Amino acid sequence: MKIFHFLFFCFLSDAAVLVKAKHNIWSAAEGANGTLNCNLTLSGSTKFFCKEKCERAKDILIKTDGSTAQSGKYSIKYRDGASGRGIVFLTFTHMITSDSGMYRCGLGRSAPDAYCDFEVRVSNDLDKNNGFYHTEMKGENITLVCSINAYGQRTFFCKNECKNEGEILIDTTNNKSVSGRYSIEHRPGSMYPLYAAITQLTKSDTGLYRCGYGNPLSPDSYESEYVLVSDATQSESVTAGVSTHCPDSSWLLVVRASLDGVLLMAVFLMLCYISKTRRNFGLNTRENDTNIELSVGYENFDPTSKHKESKSSRTKPTLHC
Repeated sequence: MKIFHFLFFCFLSDAAVLVKAKHNIWSAAEGANGTLNCNLTLSGSTKFFCKEKCERAKDILIKTDGSTAQSGKYSIKYRDGASGRGIVFLTFTHMITSDSGMYRCGLGRSAPDAYCDFEVRVSNDLDKNNGFYHTEMKGENITLVCSINAYGQRTFFCKNECKNEGEILIDTTNNKSVSGRYSIEHRPGSMYPLYAAITQLTKSDTGLYRCGYGNPLSPDSYESEYVLVSDATQSESVTAGVSTHCPDSSWLLVVRASLDGVLLMAVFLMLCYISKTRRNFGLNTRENDTNIELSVGYENFDPTSKHKESKSSRTKPTLHC
């Protein structure tokens, strides 16, 4: 069984900014078996494995509170990850073309509260012994996970299986090294400590890659991943505002803008009320020729400083996926 680590990148943006979210594609041959895993913020004990968005009962392939479950050709396995995250492993067996489509893995309660979406493509043109192919479009960039754990300072990046010096793309003891379109980088504090990347992909980049720690000809730790470069146009999802989910959060832009509008209107009405109150008070004091001090909670009120304080105190939630 081939197991690969795949990454979902979600984005945090201000209310006026739209960000294109990465569309994750995994290809496989008919008859192939493969396992993927998704790393999610812990948001509940129930694990979800769905086709499409888990909105209809028939789309839910597996829903369980246990650490493992199986339903026909699909299975799920869960384990705790680092820094308050959970890892959901999804296994497909004996894939057929009708398995092609969008999928969702998630954690939550009655529905996924934290989730990530990905696309599976099943065809007759691939080797079924290779499991899943990390699929990217020609001209795009791709990032690969090299190791779950750190082992020393020496790192490498190879095409194929690093059986000889000619297959070694990078062999370094630096935290980051670049060679043409290839790079490898150690990222302390990241979900995985070591990543490799290829920029400006071409069709000839399709194939097996291996990256990890140690001597590339006899590594201490490594991950292998098949990359498939496609000519097809990549579909894109648009994320707006702030969400605890990776995709489909455009509606949050409307909510965020509406809330900001309500807040600004409330501040405006309050300033108008205070201004009117002060004018009335001035007229009364001139008519009565008395000295009366206004004390209703607005002493020394500075509309400019109040507005700035309100703006600077707005918080922006951090998105984890």
